Amino acid sequence: MNKYGYLSVCIALLAVLAGCATTPPQFVAQVTVRHNIASDVHGKRFLFAQTANQTQSLLEKQVQAQVANQLIMAGLQQAAVPGDADWLVSLSYGVDNGQIIVTQEPIWGPVGYDVYYGRYPGYGGYFYSPMFYPQTGIVGMQPIQTTIYTSTLAVDISDRRLLQSNQFAKLYEGKAINRSQQQDLDWTLPWLARALLQSFPGFSGQTTTVRIPLQQAATPAAPATAPAVAN
Repeated sequence: MNKYGYLSVCIALLAVLAGCATTPPQFVAQVTVRHNIASDVHGKRFLFAQTANQTQSLLEKQVQAQVANQLIMAGLQQAAVPGDADWLVSLSYGVDNGQIIVTQEPIWGPVGYDVYYGRYPGYGGYFYSPMFYPQTGIVGMQPIQTTIYTSTLAVDISDRRLLQSNQFAKLYEGKAINRSQQQDLDWTLPWLARALLQSFPGFSGQTTTVRIPLQQAATPAAPATAPAVAN
């Protein structure tokens, strides 16, 4: 490769780096939804259903507040007492212990020199002097280990009256999955709630990739009162 080729490669690399620098970081989640809810959900009243263990969980209260905020923005209302609720909302969430991913990364280094002769004026005419340009290439590979954690939020919604009458009551099943190097569930859950519910109820029977710029505020405001629940 001549010196002009090297210059072209450098310019191309700088352009790529400049493009990367202007791309904002994103939260990425795989969202899967299945439901039989009509598109108009405004005015529907919901209530959180929870187990005995979840009743005394601070994390459960935090996640309920995040999910409630998204549902309220979609037009739903939070019931004050169990008897006023149209829907019962149940939550499950967690993060695994991580999976080690091994990739191969090239090692760059000198692989030789290109020699060019420059023509220079001198006594009695011109003379040629060698100029050496180092060549850079891949001289080996090195393994890179990365731990990838999978964080999950699942939201199920059932019709309260159908459930009480022992009929099939499930209206909505939604799950958001994020795979990253973050094992911080407190940080991830607000983003999962937003990714899953920002287009509630969404398209049924589809898995979509949702990307949210991280410049947006991650933690939604909690409702003015604690979420009402059905035990």
